[in-house]
Amino acid sequence: MNQELFQIVYAVDRENPDEIHPYFVEESVAIQDAGVLVGLKPIAEATKLMYRGTSISQAANYPKDERYINKVNNYFDYLYMSKYYPYIEELSIETFFSDDLNESVIEEINKRGWMKCFIKKDIIALEHIGEGKSVWPQTSFEEMLKLYNEYPFEGKFCIRKYVDDQKLIIEEERYWVFNGNIYHRHNKIPAVVKEAAKRLDKLGSKYYTIDATPEFVVEVNPGESSDRHAVNSAELFASWIKREFVSKISY
Repeated sequence: MNQELFQIVYAVDRENPDEIHPYFVEESVAIQDAGVLVGLKPIAEATKLMYRGTSISQAANYPKDERYINKVNNYFDYLYMSKYYPYIEELSIETFFSDDLNESVIEEINKRGWMKCFIKKDIIALEHIGEGKSVWPQTSFEEMLKLYNEYPFEGKFCIRKYVDDQKLIIEEERYWVFNGNIYHRHNKIPAVVKEAAKRLDKLGSKYYTIDATPEFVVEVNPGESSDRHAVNSAELFASWIKREFVSKISY
């Protein structure tokens, strides 16, 4: 039988196309040290591929090689909140969706009795621009729409009940799910994360992340572009990859 060969393909450094993107250098070194093959392009001998790179906003830009263990639909199913939220609705922060930010959204907010809410557009919030830019009514819909129009992309607005107790958000941790198995440095996985993974696995991804507190899921992200977070070291991450995608390969 032909031996199977697993390879991780990293995004390139835009300024130095022969180098791995600086964001992933530390990780790629740890992966190589663990005995896992890495590269900037798939090699002919590889039978299974994993992509690690910066966020992809256009489906046309997702790697097309059939050997990738995830496909483009897997990536976007775990990227867009409006796609994955129905699977974990009662496990997460109360949320509803809208194609626009208008008076009907305010009516729905009032109907729910919310005094304020957190708003993102499927894959991105506005907090990177300034604190409170995603919080209504601290920031008006008019200003939010203006800011989003500067970086237009398709997606629904996610209107989320504001979590008043910010101490709960501080407890948020990132959990990695590989082949349905959940990983984190302390190996104490909250019940809500276990249940979320069980449901989210139905969407078909082989690797993705769940950001959660011990009480609720905050959000989900595709594994292609998710960072490790400081608590999950590059070496630990590499050991998980090796265990799930190299050691389990059958010959």
